[in-house]
Amino acid sequence: MNAMPRTARLLPLAAALAAAGIAQATPLSAPMPAAWKPGDGRGVAALFAALTARSIARAPISGHLAATLIVTSCADDGSGGTLRSVVSTAGEGDTVDASALTCGAIALTGGAIPVYPDDLTLVGPGAKALAVDGAGADRVFVHYGYGTLGLQDITLRNGSAVVAGYRVTGGACVISNGYVRLDHSTVSGCLAAGEGAYGGAITARGVRLYTSTLSGNTALGSHPNAFTAAYGGGAMAYRGEVFLYASTVNGNSATHAATDTHGSYCTGGGIFSDLGGYAYRSTLSGNYSFGTGGGLATHAGFGISDSTIAGNTARYKTGGGVFARVFDSMRINNSTIAGNTAGISGAGIYFMGVANSLALQSSIVANDTVAGANADIATMGAFTVAGSNNLVTAGAGNVILPGDTLRSDPRLWPLANNGGPTQTMGLLAGSPALGAGSNPNHYSNDQRGPGFPRTTGGLTDIGAFQGAVAPVPATPVPALSGMLAALLAAFVGASAWRVLRRRMASGIFVNQRTKMEQG
Repeated sequence: MNAMPRTARLLPLAAALAAAGIAQATPLSAPMPAAWKPGDGRGVAALFAALTARSIARAPISGHLAATLIVTSCADDGSGGTLRSVVSTAGEGDTVDASALTCGAIALTGGAIPVYPDDLTLVGPGAKALAVDGAGADRVFVHYGYGTLGLQDITLRNGSAVVAGYRVTGGACVISNGYVRLDHSTVSGCLAAGEGAYGGAITARGVRLYTSTLSGNTALGSHPNAFTAAYGGGAMAYRGEVFLYASTVNGNSATHAATDTHGSYCTGGGIFSDLGGYAYRSTLSGNYSFGTGGGLATHAGFGISDSTIAGNTARYKTGGGVFARVFDSMRINNSTIAGNTAGISGAGIYFMGVANSLALQSSIVANDTVAGANADIATMGAFTVAGSNNLVTAGAGNVILPGDTLRSDPRLWPLANNGGPTQTMGLLAGSPALGAGSNPNHYSNDQRGPGFPRTTGGLTDIGAFQGAVAPVPATPVPALSGMLAALLAAFVGASAWRVLRRRMASGIFVNQRTKMEQG
């Protein structure tokens, strides 16, 4: 009897995706009905449709007590002590400890590493000290469990999930039936490409980042002869929340191939969450969506506190910083949303449909640019924003802001390293935001954390940053002009397409296609 393919246990994931109402790309041979809209859930089970039920996965070890298993080799030949071998022997709740390795990188040569336990934690020596590298040939991890795959003090990079034909894909570094948690870790350089690409780096029921980074990942709708889709360039949570704590989501993209002439639906350049979530002391910057939600796209309520969303782009549609397709409440406290761009409206925040409520408290939404009007906050219909102590330079005409909202230039420094684990936008001397804010959550510190008080001299500043004078920024991230955004769109699509062509020429693409067809 032939061995079951290693990708054959993710049918529950496909079912969950279908239930989540995530749009699937439409083949050219099946025209879109007039009533079609993103999120109608047609056929998303095609993602991993060839996969069979998890019941054939390795049986759990009866009475297993959680243990710590040591990785002693940086090879990937399956021999004893290698990461692949140790993970294959792990049981429920085990910790795989690779913290003693000094090699710098584990280059995977045997494809993605399967993870069968519901709960497993992998510990490395530090994100800068050890990377597990997919070498652009396959995913890094496939988590068949329904619990949490924890990744601590490690980097995952160069994962690939590329499929051919009218097929969808996702999770180029990690794909999970359950949840993925990053602690002091980095996931970068991952590419998911297909007619529909759902999650450039991570696709999971829920995603949690603690002092971690998602950078330079891409979800690419790559079919040249079909309407394509791309969700969550950095990560996609398909039936759970995304939680960000003191983390960075930077330089990710949800886009389509430069050769695509049939249209696309792209959303969530940095993050896409089906059930909302929360960002605290985190920065989403420099992310790109060809369509909506350059930094963040959510289909449910989302909370944002002491965070910065800056320099993101929604090239042709709405929500350069945040795109919210919700009928739920959102609350934004002590945050800065600035320097984002959009093609139509709501370059800072855009609501598709009217949320039950938006509470904006002691936050800056400013200097967001769009081709037309309605730069900072826009909705599809008349809407009243609750809250106080805000600075919003340009709300849409149908958006009613709190009466005490300031409208002048906040005088922000560009995004820079100003202390703490994430980049922030400091305030210039003379900024109207100085001393004009509030501290509704009674936080001790601003976004930067310990050593940076939230309130000084009895006064709180508006936005994520507290302080009258910011240091000169070392790494400015200006807002993208329309022309620069257009050039970026062309570059991202063309670059990703060149990657695909190189892989086709080297045989990697063919090998992946064969693997997927077998699975």
